[in-house]
Amino acid sequence: MPTPSPAANPRPRTWRRDDRGSVSVELAGFVLPAMLLTIVIVAAAFNLSISRIDLETASAAAARAASLQRSPAAAVTAARQAAEADLAGRAITCATLTVTTDTSRWGRGGTVTVTVACTVSMAALSRMSGIPGSFTGTSTSTAPIDTYRQIASGFMISDGSSAANRSAGVA
Repeated sequence: MPTPSPAANPRPRTWRRDDRGSVSVELAGFVLPAMLLTIVIVAAAFNLSISRIDLETASAAAARAASLQRSPAAAVTAARQAAEADLAGRAITCATLTVTTDTSRWGRGGTVTVTVACTVSMAALSRMSGIPGSFTGTSTSTAPIDTYRQIASGFMISDGSSAANRSAGVA
């Protein structure tokens, strides 16, 4: 049996380096950490938007509770209690909660404005411990005070009926 000549085999057998397996290294070294970072950022953005919605509902509830009170002092207390109660059952936990109630337009037909500010740590937003920083969200809501309702500074007869009804013969 004759041995083939080197000219018959144009490609001599040589070991060459190929790049098989480099995709696995790139995937493990670059793509997976980038995907994990993207997932963490998306989760934090989602939690941030949920916390903004929670602040909006808390300020609206606080303004409504304040507008139902009969005096500015009671309105301030009711607004604080309503904001705390509304945020208690929510997804966010405030490191500091500030409730500011503006009763400068207090009176029949006036308005009461409540601003709720909540500072949340970035670790709580991303649901991962060890992430530094914080975010302070603020929401302001205004509620009208009913024109026909009695407030503390209004005229009231001791038995609860108004003077107009008493003079008309209606008790």
